[in-house]
Amino acid sequence: MTKLKIFDVLIEDNNLCKDGMHSEGKVNLGLSSYRRSVSEAKRKAILQAARDHFLKNGYSRAAMADIARDADVSTATLYKHFSSKDDLFAAIVEDTYLRLGVALPSDIDGLTAREFFMMLADAYAAQQIEGQMNKLFRMVIAEVPTAPHLAKTVYQDGIVRAYAYLQKVADALVARGDLKPHHTADGVRHLGGMLKEYIVWPALFSQEFSRTDDMKKNLELCVDTYLAIYGTEVSTKRPEKDTSGN
Repeated sequence: MTKLKIFDVLIEDNNLCKDGMHSEGKVNLGLSSYRRSVSEAKRKAILQAARDHFLKNGYSRAAMADIARDADVSTATLYKHFSSKDDLFAAIVEDTYLRLGVALPSDIDGLTAREFFMMLADAYAAQQIEGQMNKLFRMVIAEVPTAPHLAKTVYQDGIVRAYAYLQKVADALVARGDLKPHHTADGVRHLGGMLKEYIVWPALFSQEFSRTDDMKKNLELCVDTYLAIYGTEVSTKRPEKDTSGN
């Protein structure tokens, strides 16, 4: 398949050509889409290779040239995406927390408070365990004497931002009547602290840590304890969806 045909397919797949005739502008638009796709694929490969190297060798011993080699890109391409190893590490942290956001609904309409927080607990477990964030935590702790800025990156760009998102959800649930009025910034940290007892802390001291058979039951107890303190009678009742369009 020639390059032009590849571009033609991209154009057709994106509904950029209606009459089968490809003007120069349309081909350029297809080329731009193709380049973005290739660039994103390379970025993902770099992030995966970097994650593997950081977890295996530690931050200090991970070499950018080795990361580029395993990502099958040139060193120049790596630096085009990430100007430094610090930027690359920050991107890994951001990517891990973005996965948590993707796993959660953008709209809580139609969800009970309990349903949302159980979704949160499950997504959090997936992020920390299958998403390898616990392993990154362990690496960061080991690097504190030589690279203390890594801990700041994880805390500010990951943990603090995640709690800010959860506070907004809690505020919305208070406004809806699912939660009692309270200091929501503290409330979501109380829930997070309970979840960490089963998801984070055991993993920091064991490289073999994985989900246990009773983890879901324990996470449910965490959510139910949080709701026993901050929830109202409607926190487990499915709300009616707003059909007013507002």
